[in-house]
Amino acid sequence: YDASMERYEKASTQTYVSLAVLNAGQAVIFTVGMTAVMLLAARDIMAGNTTIGGFVLVNTMLIQLSMPLNFMGMIYREIKQALIDIDDMFLILHRNPEIADRAGAPPLKVEAGTVRFEDVRFAYIPERPILRGVSFEVPAGKTVAIVGPSGAGKSTLSRLLFRFYEPGAGRITIDGQD
Repeated sequence: YDASMERYEKASTQTYVSLAVLNAGQAVIFTVGMTAVMLLAARDIMAGNTTIGGFVLVNTMLIQLSMPLNFMGMIYREIKQALIDIDDMFLILHRNPEIADRAGAPPLKVEAGTVRFEDVRFAYIPERPILRGVSFEVPAGKTVAIVGPSGAGKSTLSRLLFRFYEPGAGRITIDGQD
């Protein structure tokens, strides 16, 4: 975990440094260009070739050019992050699940959707049980609220229902199917 966090920290630092360099470079280029164009426009005003309105027009156009450039940089970063996230998602999808069906287990056929927990016991760490004989039924089409303090096992119930973990004892059934 420490090695992974160290790699993440380095990658994150590199990302922020490259972003800072990109933004600074963009700002320098834009400022130099804006200064040069403003000097040329001021020279034209002094020569009588243009008016103050022309100067303001050039200034306004240059400012309007800078906004889309910053926006494009943001869009590029978001697209790159989305592609990285998609790659990670596909890596996760290709992993074998930790919880596997028993050999010869029939596929789950949900008709009504009645959910039942029967004397379910569970512990992430054996010395510290989270659920101690929990039993309840959620009839098809009904809603049940589960309330309690932090650490009481509310999230654990949904994790067990979605088979992220197996109960230590008891059964969870959907329409009577284990």
